[in-house]
Amino acid sequence: MNTWTHVILHHSLTEDGQTVNWQAIRRYHIVDLGWADIGYHYGIEWIHRGYEILVGRPLSMNGAHTLGMNDKAIGICVVGNYDVQYPMAAMIVKLVPLVRDLCEIFSIPKENVQGHRDYAAKSCPGKNFNLELIRQEL
Repeated sequence: MNTWTHVILHHSLTEDGQTVNWQAIRRYHIVDLGWADIGYHYGIEWIHRGYEILVGRPLSMNGAHTLGMNDKAIGICVVGNYDVQYPMAAMIVKLVPLVRDLCEIFSIPKENVQGHRDYAAKSCPGKNFNLELIRQEL
């Protein structure tokens, strides 16, 4: 089992619609990139009438989401483009307990809940995504 020390949040940069984009991301990672599975451990997506937490890569596997952190960070991707939209409160209501539980299970301090942008020249999880608000809610 990995020693998880961080949780890294991502956004898909795609519009969240009525279709299940999570499977499209998984297919892209496996078929187009040749990876063993989707790069993220968890995802959150609007499906039919509400946000759902989706399981990605098992926690027994390193992630494939943040260069240099894949062996120590649990990756969570929220489907949506938070450079152009703001996260919905209903999505945050799903995200915060998931992150809180992971932090408790693996003794991850809340300051180690970070964005992909903390490790790469990207805005991910989006310029409109307030990471400090997430940390305060933990």
